[in-house]
Amino acid sequence: MFRAIADAIAKLFKASVGALRWTENLVFSPFRAIFGGALPNPEFTPNMSSTELLEEYEANRHAQSAFQRSDRDGIESVTKYAVASPAARATTDLWAVPADARVTLLTMDDHELNALAAAGPAKVRRWIEGKDHGIFGVPAVTPTNSVKPAPAPMQPPAGMTPQQQMLWRVQAHLGKPDHSKEFRLT
Repeated sequence: MFRAIADAIAKLFKASVGALRWTENLVFSPFRAIFGGALPNPEFTPNMSSTELLEEYEANRHAQSAFQRSDRDGIESVTKYAVASPAARATTDLWAVPADARVTLLTMDDHELNALAAAGPAKVRRWIEGKDHGIFGVPAVTPTNSVKPAPAPMQPPAGMTPQQQMLWRVQAHLGKPDHSKEFRLT
């Protein structure tokens, strides 16, 4: 019984498709006669196998999900930092926030942080990326140029007193790049 009903529905569907094609030919036949023959039938020949396509899809999906997760972590970190009290901000973990956005975030005042906390995730994401975010009163993230100090000569300049040489050595030691890790959290 069920099979008979399914066959009847299939025949009705085939008939309706045929009627639709007949109506289409009736409507478009004058235009085809005036402007040229039948419409071109585009051909497609795939250049990838189904397994290659599936592998590429899975790789893109995995890469996109990893990016979205890190992006969400950054947005959550910025929002938590912005709504936290000034005492709690010192312990907020900002590992997921890029360095440029972190520098800007750490220099913002309470009014700017409140405006950032009130913004939605899409605006916070644009703020983190350094794009035009549209949040009134919040400064844009500007990329910082990492400036490496010039290497100091190995020996102090001639003509210095022993006290000046000792001071020179201390200053040269403090200027080395491995002593100034900016915002190191680990």
